[in-house]
Amino acid sequence: MRCLFLAIAVLASAMLASAGSANAQGGQAASENDGNPMAPALEAYGQGRFSDALLVATPLAEKGNVSAQLMLGSIYNNGEGVKPDPDEAARWFGKAAAQGDASAQYALGMLLEYGSVEGSSPEAARRQFEAAARQGHLAAQTELGMMFTSGRGGPKDLAQAAEWFEKAAGKGSSNAQYYLGTFYAAGKGKPRDYGEAARYFAMAADSGQPQASYQLGLMLQDGVGIGKDTTAAARRFKDAAERGVPGAQTALGFAYLGGDGVDKNDTMAAKWFTEAAVRGDPMAQDRLARLYFLGQGVTRDVAAALLWLTLAERGGIEDDTLKNAMEPEITPEIRSKVVSELEKWEAANPPASQGN
Repeated sequence: MRCLFLAIAVLASAMLASAGSANAQGGQAASENDGNPMAPALEAYGQGRFSDALLVATPLAEKGNVSAQLMLGSIYNNGEGVKPDPDEAARWFGKAAAQGDASAQYALGMLLEYGSVEGSSPEAARRQFEAAARQGHLAAQTELGMMFTSGRGGPKDLAQAAEWFEKAAGKGSSNAQYYLGTFYAAGKGKPRDYGEAARYFAMAADSGQPQASYQLGLMLQDGVGIGKDTTAAARRFKDAAERGVPGAQTALGFAYLGGDGVDKNDTMAAKWFTEAAVRGDPMAQDRLARLYFLGQGVTRDVAAALLWLTLAERGGIEDDTLKNAMEPEITPEIRSKVVSELEKWEAANPPASQGN
């Protein structure tokens, strides 16, 4: 629910910024803000006095004040000074959404799509996202594009998805830029154009979108749609790896292992393979198994090598060369230790739920 918390918290930030801009101008602007019935609530919220904010905002929200309704929605959703109550949050966002507020429509859509609130469904979420998107709400446009891409909550339509991504991308949405890049790269929803894919990935990556950094790194590494540049590729991999993208962590591990775009460094290779391996990347698990068996960049440990190789095999990686090389050194004690470690791994990493 972290993404939902952050998305809806933006509403409160926007309200505070609006109030702050008036205060910052002083004089006449401050006087105007004094006449804003929400000013005390905004001040209390900004100071973390959520109970006071709730006390002031509630009667205003009940009278139809959209700003107050947005604040109550954020407070109840995020559990600020109250017990989290997504259904109550949805009720207040719904009241503001019914008055045509795009931010409320987006927030309600998020709760209906991801929050398991009363009345939630992909179809209901899609209606809210579309209402907000048509008013120019960037995040809603991106969410709507994703729903058209997957066919969730309505018909699948890649051309429509591309249109919504393009609208949001043109106004600076890094997520929309990334998704549009994937469309150009795959030739779905847009004609295949690797140059355009690289251009959109670069825009998104420069705004901090980690998946875009990874994809741009792959294109730079191979010279697809953009000039080949292994140094720039490694830099993009690092940007994404530091933000937790397993594929980028594996790619960066290979870069350090081979000295591609960075100084060769087995220890750093092992570090990044480990980061990706613990996140379940089978290729990283296999490479890490090899490093442990060879004692390359890490202290030699046959048990660790067998553990990571077993996990890699479960992920679909076959490495008979390593398996055959390890076999003579695997004792019953090592096998027993690995079985125990695998049980711990399975307990800490249960299979993803199939339902939703």
